[in-house]
Amino acid sequence: MKHVALIGGIVGLLFSIIAQLFAVIDDSYTFGNIWFLGVFSGIVAIVCSFLVNKRSLLAGWLLILTSATGFYALAGLYLIPGAMTLLAGIYTLSRRNNNGTSH
Repeated sequence: MKHVALIGGIVGLLFSIIAQLFAVIDDSYTFGNIWFLGVFSGIVAIVCSFLVNKRSLLAGWLLILTSATGFYALAGLYLIPGAMTLLAGIYTLSRRNNNGTSH
């Protein structure tokens, strides 16, 4: 799941930047400059992908949180990276809770 979280974070970061560059999300819309929250979510997901094996509880919850903030920031544009990071976060937490410890 480390790779799924990493790819989801990179794709989320790229989608956020591309959405702003092509004016898909602009100041005139209700989103305003909240696109930066999508960029921040992508960066946090990338960092969490490296923490999956070391601090799985923190990484799992942060991956779920980045999915929620990415959906809030970019709505439908964050669907693919959000689903990837959400699945990685849920899998990381479920893997940790199977034996009570992380693998």
